Amino acid sequence: MRIPFFSEKKSSGHKKLNSTPVPRHADFGLMSHFAESFNTLRTNIRLAGFDTPVKAILVTGVVSSEGKTTVAVNLAESFAFAGHKVLLMECDLRLGTFKNLFRSNPKKGLSSLISRTFNTPVEKGQLDKKLTLGDLITLIDLQEKTGTLTIVDTNDTYQFAFERGKLVLSAWKNRPKDKRLASVLIGIGMISAKQATEALKRARKTGQRLSFILLNMGILSPDHLREPLRLQILDALSWAAFNVSEARYSFAKSSSVTYERNIIDPIEFADVMTHELSGLRRPFIYEQIISSTIKTELDNLHVLPGGPNPPNPSKVLGSRRMAGLMTVLKDSFDYDVFILDSPPATSISDASILSAFADGVIIVVRAGTINRSVISKTVEQLKQVNAPTLGFVLNDMDPKEEKDYYSYYSKYYKDYFDKGEKSRRTRRKERRD
Repeated sequence: MRIPFFSEKKSSGHKKLNSTPVPRHADFGLMSHFAESFNTLRTNIRLAGFDTPVKAILVTGVVSSEGKTTVAVNLAESFAFAGHKVLLMECDLRLGTFKNLFRSNPKKGLSSLISRTFNTPVEKGQLDKKLTLGDLITLIDLQEKTGTLTIVDTNDTYQFAFERGKLVLSAWKNRPKDKRLASVLIGIGMISAKQATEALKRARKTGQRLSFILLNMGILSPDHLREPLRLQILDALSWAAFNVSEARYSFAKSSSVTYERNIIDPIEFADVMTHELSGLRRPFIYEQIISSTIKTELDNLHVLPGGPNPPNPSKVLGSRRMAGLMTVLKDSFDYDVFILDSPPATSISDASILSAFADGVIIVVRAGTINRSVISKTVEQLKQVNAPTLGFVLNDMDPKEEKDYYSYYSKYYKDYFDKGEKSRRTRRKERRD
């Protein structure tokens, strides 16, 4: 696909935000060759994802100054013009250019969400409509904290133990009798009422958990208890999340948490949000994301700028918090397409890191400037991290070369289809004979 030189740009009366702005649909018109190039690219991306829909697209380059941001911005606009709701994300936290393209708060963006918002203290406070249990547990998860969260309201008390941000235990003071572990195990036929009575008696006498007693008595194996204990944790979390609107909370940090490691699989909160408690709201985090996002003149296009340049961009992009942000964006916001503008793939590791969040990668190459071996190295580098490469965009192709390029491929495809038709005629003749 050929991207026109900026010198070919027709004046549109738009005020330039800097001396070399990125060429845009608005500068050339929706029916222009420029716009049609991106419409073709958009269509090809959709066709490439016929088995698994392509929702997140990473746009990277081989080296700097090859026009990857031009491709990312205009591809996002093409999707938006086609009726898709798009979030364009500036993931180049080293040499961000979005500040010259979109009016934004320089203190807000992707880096501030990860470094500041997701680092909000969780030691103590009050739950309300602006800060819910969903927000609190998400922050504990993203900060990878170990310790115990206690929620106290006028009628009940809940406790949740975390190990490096993952849920491992729960305690519910006034848990209904039919929801207690012994009743659940009896109800599904895993233990008898007599066995439950004896195990509960031992638990009260020793102060040990019921699950530990059942194991020591040889009544159940770890495999039998794993899923019921998981459901106990999620049941307490669900009840507290949907039935406690205002309560005090405190988090007691510790170096370790004691739990039956051979029975309990630590629960990732991302899995909880996606599969178990998808309706759990996080108004604090949602509001911070929304306030960091720019609503553009296009109804379907929103932009998340990079924000302040962090001291170690690769660490930020490869963090658990970045993964958490992408999970929240994909699961809790109604975007159809995400376009991630990435740094070049060969110079730094950022593109390889970001490819984990993408369903497909587009590599932008400036015509006549890059050695083939460098391009091959880029492809190999992305293959090593299993990045799903969709293809290349050839930028700034010379008009004469472009003519030769299309002449070659027109002849190639004519030969290809001629051979195909000849082969089909041969097979039909053989079937008749």
